Amino acid sequence: MLLAQRALADSSAPVPAPAAIGSVSEDGPALLEHKSTGKAFIMDLAVPGTGHLYAGYKRGWVYLGLEAVAWASYLYYRDLGKQRETEFENYADGHWDYNQWIAACGCSGSPEDSLILYFRDKNSQQYYEEIGKISTYFQGWDSWPTLETRSVYTGLRAQSNNFLDNAHTAVLGAFVNRIVSAVDVLISMKRSGAMLDSNTQMKFRVHTKPFSRDNAVGLELTRRL
Repeated sequence: MLLAQRALADSSAPVPAPAAIGSVSEDGPALLEHKSTGKAFIMDLAVPGTGHLYAGYKRGWVYLGLEAVAWASYLYYRDLGKQRETEFENYADGHWDYNQWIAACGCSGSPEDSLILYFRDKNSQQYYEEIGKISTYFQGWDSWPTLETRSVYTGLRAQSNNFLDNAHTAVLGAFVNRIVSAVDVLISMKRSGAMLDSNTQMKFRVHTKPFSRDNAVGLELTRRL
């Protein structure tokens, strides 16, 4: 009798409705059978956060925001760096004189003379570095021997380099954001039960040098038929 009463009570209790396929909770999707893990991964590598949003994870907006901040910072600091670069080059053109340097040092035809002429004609970046950094060329500054104008010049150049370094750091931040978001969506979808099938393999390679432009990400997806 007790068992029968318990059975009747259980049968009359309300049954919770099953979760819909692909339904989204506060932290992420409940079921992801129709979502592609590889697609989410590639989307996050291309634009961080988009793979999360595709899979139903709201924190994808965080990665998108970080990406926007990184590239906005890059453009901001790069623009400042280039402005300062133009300023210090124009300043050097007005305050360092090749003929004055030759007259002061008496070194026409010397290796130092040939080198600075080569840099002036073929490598302007190195030219502007040499005249401000190498003591051999200090006599070409119009404030010689006090070097007041050189000090102003090196200050402008240092500002330019600092701004450009910040721009490179922002690019590195965007690169790291891609890696973190892509790995995060893989881990999250794995925990939610959406995985690559047994016939699909993913290989991920990273080649990076911090604060360098020589960074690369490699992704290879293979499927056995």
